[in-house]
Amino acid sequence: MEYNVFRFTIIIPLLSDTPTEAFEETLASVLVHKPEGTEVLIANAAKYSDPWDTAIEGAVFIASDHLSNPMDVLNEAVLRSRGEILHILYPGTEVSAHWAQNILQLFEESLLGIVIPCVYDRRKPKRIFSLGICYKPEGVLRTVRRSQWSEMAQKRIVPHISAVFFRKEALTQIGLFDTSFIPQISYVDAAMAMARQGWETRVDQECRITVRPNYLPAANTFTWGVQIERLYFRWFGRNSTLAALGKHFASFGIDFWRHLPKFKAVQIFCGRLCGLFFFGEMLRLFQHSRKTLPKLSITESSSAIIPANFSQPDQHNSPPIEKAA
Repeated sequence: MEYNVFRFTIIIPLLSDTPTEAFEETLASVLVHKPEGTEVLIANAAKYSDPWDTAIEGAVFIASDHLSNPMDVLNEAVLRSRGEILHILYPGTEVSAHWAQNILQLFEESLLGIVIPCVYDRRKPKRIFSLGICYKPEGVLRTVRRSQWSEMAQKRIVPHISAVFFRKEALTQIGLFDTSFIPQISYVDAAMAMARQGWETRVDQECRITVRPNYLPAANTFTWGVQIERLYFRWFGRNSTLAALGKHFASFGIDFWRHLPKFKAVQIFCGRLCGLFFFGEMLRLFQHSRKTLPKLSITESSSAIIPANFSQPDQHNSPPIEKAA
């Protein structure tokens, strides 16, 4: 099946800290397996001589070496892209034949804004590395595995940084990625903003992508803690309940305990405290508490959930997505 270049664009970020071998593995797999007419953009913020002359095969390098923020780099690539459907692949991932065929058909649904593929760990081919990330109401991010589908059925699923498909119209509608966040948190923020605009998210286990997890960007644990708090209070009242607010504060101790005896337990705990008290989040919370708290409820309205049947394989195991109020 052929797709017009204006239909599908693949974006691969090449950042200053990107391992060259990771980037080349990803690009090679894309050039071999991409559908006819696909646009391939390299968001190039690092020095790369292109020894394989991949530009001849259809890859376009966007000079972004004047940008240091990875989300600025991705935003520039999104603006330069011509496809209606954008597929962002971080270096370290590899695709196989026909991996995007079903995805492009899914996007015929006019309200579908995000599709999350099934990402396998290349070191253990039968092990699912990620089916997206569950963003729990208490503000906790957890990577989703196949065995967790039943408990994730009523949760919000957001993209994992390794690979995701976006509808360009939806991404531009929210003003692209927030560059004040690190990449993974910016992905979650974008998914929340798109849901608020009425765009839907789906997980497709038929789309198989592999990844070397050690090639993916790792966030400083202190920074991660700070941004988890910023993200939570940015969306407080839209994805939270009174019970979840209590669980959010309880998660401080749980997070600390989970990372012991490593020093990062202290780093992430201190980061979350800083995000809570020193970035104005609590001040804004109390300023708007009279307006926000009455709107919170202990349970979500049934109209906020898009139902899905997880027991039927032909449903593509698409998790329900909560629509933000």
